[in-house]
Amino acid sequence: MKSRQKLLNLTAIILAVLVAAVVIWGCTQGANPLHMQVSDGIKQIDLDTIYLKSSGVEVSFADVILSRQNETRKLVVSTQNGTVTTKLTDRLINKLDFDFMKKTQNMSYTGTGYFVVDLDNLTAANVIEDKDRKTVTIRIGHAYLQAIEIDPNNIIIDDVKESLLARGNIELTLADYNAIERELRSRLEEKFDTAANGQAADELALRMVREIYEPVIKAIDRRYSVIVEFK
Repeated sequence: MKSRQKLLNLTAIILAVLVAAVVIWGCTQGANPLHMQVSDGIKQIDLDTIYLKSSGVEVSFADVILSRQNETRKLVVSTQNGTVTTKLTDRLINKLDFDFMKKTQNMSYTGTGYFVVDLDNLTAANVIEDKDRKTVTIRIGHAYLQAIEIDPNNIIIDDVKESLLARGNIELTLADYNAIERELRSRLEEKFDTAANGQAADELALRMVREIYEPVIKAIDRRYSVIVEFK
């Protein structure tokens, strides 16, 4: 009986030691021994492309830039202000050009010309990524004079300069006014659409387009820089 009792006591001691060892090991593994692997279904290919496993859709630099076309279809990069003047002449006898037989009147138009860059024509071929240099090059068209706006409040009609034999106002018909407006608008276009103004607008276009898209590119990958050049 004593041998059996000793055997039971020894077995109890061994079990107690094993339990204590298990408890000590569990404590050393931390309070949260349960480890789980969680997947959101998004695989990072590289820093500029996200691959959605479920749909196979890739989001790249070109996709993001082209998706913003509705926001920046025509970018106004430069405005020019100018005034042109024409002299109206009314002769007493049309074929006789003597000062004492004619009256004159000056009419001035002031307008604003808008130079724009078309961004709605951008395609994926115009967005070039260089992974080695970490650059995105965007190729745009040159700036051009897109519109001329004439302020009706800045149309100035001077007083009539009468002569010895030509007196009174210069009477103009609606057709006369339309012809005068076409002439002055054409002269404003010539005044605005010069090589110097076009060069200045091009330089502004390169800077402004880069300022628009660089934050977008850096939001995808801050290591990339943006280069804008003409097609």
